[in-house]
Amino acid sequence: MRRGFVFIALVTGLFLLVWPRSASAQVSIWLKKGVSGAGVSGLFAYNEDQTTYGVNGGYSVQGYLDLDLTIAYLEFPDDELPADLIGLALAPRVELHPLKQGPGMPISLGLGGGITVFGFASDELEQRNAEIESYNVNADVSLYRFFRLSSNFGVSPAVGAGFVHTELTVTQFGDQETATDDAFSFQVGSYLAYLDPGGRIWGIAPQVSIGEIVTVALRAGLVWTL
Repeated sequence: MRRGFVFIALVTGLFLLVWPRSASAQVSIWLKKGVSGAGVSGLFAYNEDQTTYGVNGGYSVQGYLDLDLTIAYLEFPDDELPADLIGLALAPRVELHPLKQGPGMPISLGLGGGITVFGFASDELEQRNAEIESYNVNADVSLYRFFRLSSNFGVSPAVGAGFVHTELTVTQFGDQETATDDAFSFQVGSYLAYLDPGGRIWGIAPQVSIGEIVTVALRAGLVWTL
């Protein structure tokens, strides 16, 4: 029985490898160099093995340093997992933008990293006296450029690459087994922005992440300049 849950842990760990970039957020990507801001957004991400719903809050220091936190709810429709398995994720993150688009600089560069902690719940796990815990450490790099479409609209196409190290532990009847995995992914996306008369930025950001599996994500939110 215990071996069966080790298999579940390994499979679940692979699902969670899509997390870092598809669920990350930045406020600075919406802002010019030297402009601080705060933002909130909602997240939806989907692949064949996992659906993610999340909310995020973040703060940018002069368009250079991002500090943000994402909280997410995870669903797993795969028949090989307990039918009622759900997950929760808590993901603090830091990102630097050492290069920002401006005179003499055609692109912007983002360097980010964070930790994501996962918790899982299931009646079947409880009946089997089993627990699954997981966390990952992730890092990524992205390049983007802002294009003005009109006085109030603009878009920032972006490309990126990420790395994630995941550790997942299964405890059953007092025994523990741990699995680890490392993975790379590549991302493409666009940040569509509308600047309203009050100086607020309304944004929508579709994205595709390509790694061991393909994930599509959509984020929508609001940024206030400070």
